[in-house]
Amino acid sequence: MKRRLFIKSSGSAAAAVVLTACGGGGSAVDASPADVTSAPAAAVPQPGPVAPALGNGSPPESAVPASTPAPTPAPAAPAAGPFNVGVNLHTGGTSMSHNARIAALLQARNFKRIRMDYFWTQDQTLPRDLIARINGYGGSVEMSLQISYQWDHTVYTDLAAVQAKAYREAYTAVDAMKDVVHDFELLNEVQLRPEIQAAVPWNSAGASTTPYQNKPAMASLAAVLRGMANAIHDVAARSGLPLRVVMGVIGRDFGLLGYLRDEGVQWDVTGYHVYPHERAASLRTDTWYGPGGPLAQLAAFGKPITLNEFNSGEIYDAGYENVSGQPVTESGLRSTARHMLELYSQAECQLESVVFYELLDAPSKPAPENRFGLMSDLDSPKHSLYLATALAGGTLSSAERTAITSRGLLTDGQIDAMRARTPA
Repeated sequence: MKRRLFIKSSGSAAAAVVLTACGGGGSAVDASPADVTSAPAAAVPQPGPVAPALGNGSPPESAVPASTPAPTPAPAAPAAGPFNVGVNLHTGGTSMSHNARIAALLQARNFKRIRMDYFWTQDQTLPRDLIARINGYGGSVEMSLQISYQWDHTVYTDLAAVQAKAYREAYTAVDAMKDVVHDFELLNEVQLRPEIQAAVPWNSAGASTTPYQNKPAMASLAAVLRGMANAIHDVAARSGLPLRVVMGVIGRDFGLLGYLRDEGVQWDVTGYHVYPHERAASLRTDTWYGPGGPLAQLAAFGKPITLNEFNSGEIYDAGYENVSGQPVTESGLRSTARHMLELYSQAECQLESVVFYELLDAPSKPAPENRFGLMSDLDSPKHSLYLATALAGGTLSSAERTAITSRGLLTDGQIDAMRARTPA
């Protein structure tokens, strides 16, 4: 999966609206059809409303090994009050000792909301180990659930069959992970899929649902998402666990959410990816996104919000140095500080979390994919890690604090206030 950069103009200011096609952080894993093996069909309930058999009959057989008992504590409940801050981790560490290092860092930095990839047929032993460690310090994980349709761009006409297959795959995946994860995102950045771009070019629809109607590609996608959402809610009903569906949107085409709602896709949390430049207008007021700005547009759907991919747009600039002290890198730090402070004071929406993309650089990837990390590697933090830690209310050394205050990014008083007000 590759990122795409789009520049939007608002008056004399230009802001990068940068979206990714890979959720997560940690061990930078890209998935493609060649990376995903087929799993046997699962004997799961068929799609549709929650049937009495789900509540009263025997649990369905799974195509994967039975889930291990739930850890103690369970995933943390969503934040009440100030939002949680966290990072994307992709699939996590490459060993249990690697997971232990990652989890210790996340805890010390107070990164409470973690977003990971969930490739539905891949072995989940190491991701489960890391998730249990995150739950253990009071954090929680959102998984970007990527079933076979993540990489299948066929426009199908047998919508009932598409919905049924998506239901089966999602049910199997969620049932296997439900004890440690309660929030599951439906695929990742569906607006950037080639068949969807051909039907409704990104940032062309605005708040209108009309451009999405009577488009075979949209109907095919809606069937996939409807099947996935129904499966997650059915697993929740059978298990009694508070599972939630996260539906993501990007850019300013909020009409997509209205279209999916009208097509029967039921979700519980709205996800949003945004990467603003220092010179961009405030996310609280920028009417390029529509009346009231993006937060107000998101709030109109009546769901809690997670900005589950966030970082500075400067990272996409051709001249970005990825070196502290250099001008574009420093502009990116100022962008992060400014926009996050504005989010801390926002009252436009029920904001649950802001999740940085991503924890570690990915040097094997081409620019700009290689430089989004808060750290070059686990032994090499960047100043962006110190800033994210301060914004999360985490633990800073005196040198790290000075690196922030000496740049004028935050004052000591602001750092102390955020440490005092972040969720426990």
